[in-house]
Amino acid sequence: MTKTVSKHLLLCATPTKKKCFKGNEGEKTWERLKKILKKFEIDHPTKNIHILRSKADCLRICKNGPILLVWPDGIWYEKVSPEKISEIFNSHIVHGKPIERWIFKKTPFLNSTRIS
Repeated sequence: MTKTVSKHLLLCATPTKKKCFKGNEGEKTWERLKKILKKFEIDHPTKNIHILRSKADCLRICKNGPILLVWPDGIWYEKVSPEKISEIFNSHIVHGKPIERWIFKKTPFLNSTRIS
């Protein structure tokens, strides 16, 4: 069974210059995201969807981080914490309901084309 990539989660988790947040909140959030995604894949082995994750050094926002970009939805979340990432994953990724109060920007990918 071929899996289709349904979402790509890009998390600004370990910025080199630390302009968008201080401390290790990004790394903690990244570790939590990995655990959530692994559990989801174990609990839903027959679903033919695939969720990618990427840890980014910088998403060029430089404030209110950690920042999470959900692609191709183009939904940008700010101040993402380990607690928020759990709620975002459950509501937005699993159930398709973005959490409006944490969104600061929307840049949907409208003209996608399939590459064969």
